[in-house]
Amino acid sequence: MSTTSLVEQSKCSAAIAAVDKNVLPSVRVLGIGSGSTVVYAVQRLVELRDQNKLNPDLVCVATSFQSKQLISDAGLRGADLDDLPALDPEQRSFASIDVTIDGADEVDSELNAIKGGGAAHLREKLVANASKRLVLIADYRKDSQTLGEKWSSGIPVEILPLAWRTIKRQIESLLPKSYVSSTSAVTASADSVADAFEFKAPRAELRQAVRKAGPVVTDNGNFILDVAVGKIYDPRRVELLIKMIPGVIEVGLFSGIAKEAWFGNEDGTIACRTPRSEMKKHE
Repeated sequence: MSTTSLVEQSKCSAAIAAVDKNVLPSVRVLGIGSGSTVVYAVQRLVELRDQNKLNPDLVCVATSFQSKQLISDAGLRGADLDDLPALDPEQRSFASIDVTIDGADEVDSELNAIKGGGAAHLREKLVANASKRLVLIADYRKDSQTLGEKWSSGIPVEILPLAWRTIKRQIESLLPKSYVSSTSAVTASADSVADAFEFKAPRAELRQAVRKAGPVVTDNGNFILDVAVGKIYDPRRVELLIKMIPGVIEVGLFSGIAKEAWFGNEDGTIACRTPRSEMKKHE
């Protein structure tokens, strides 16, 4: 089997396993992520629908133009995030989506993830944050102990176009020992504080489009900076440091959000992981 075929089979296996375990007839509202692996998840949903194994009132919430097309083409019922309170006015919990299934560019041992290779991480985070449960699906290439081990393209950061150079310079001024103080100011800390990332300073590049002159423009009309920092030792701190910069709209670090991740392995097996810290609680 070629490497390409092996990767696609791994994606498909992970998607099928995650859908079968998490999308039960009790699930009424489902978040649909973005990316190539999610295509296989939607294909599995169609199979389950045709077998009458889905909730007949299932509503799918898209995270991008791509996933909205997938939902429509599959004949599934779609809704926007803000439509959900109208669908269920008695819903008192902010987490109005039962489960969201989404891909990832890299996942660490705590299920922190880098997302945004497809420039959809703003809407992906909105949907994930409104979900009771986020489940990640990926192939074996995305499985790491530490973020930045395998994904070398940097952290996707969605920014306002009108100040992209200024935002770029401010991101590149961050230091490994920077932290957000109690007054919400970014501070260069003492040597006693652990490094948040590997590089001496971030390197940010404006993402350029393919088959279009100029930069990538997101579904929301914004630009993307890909911010390389090497290995990420403290994903939550890095996320906050970048997010504090005015003009940054969203950071493609999903820290402490995912509850479960499924990986298709090279040997054809499937691995399901929960955060390492959660596993230790039960040992």
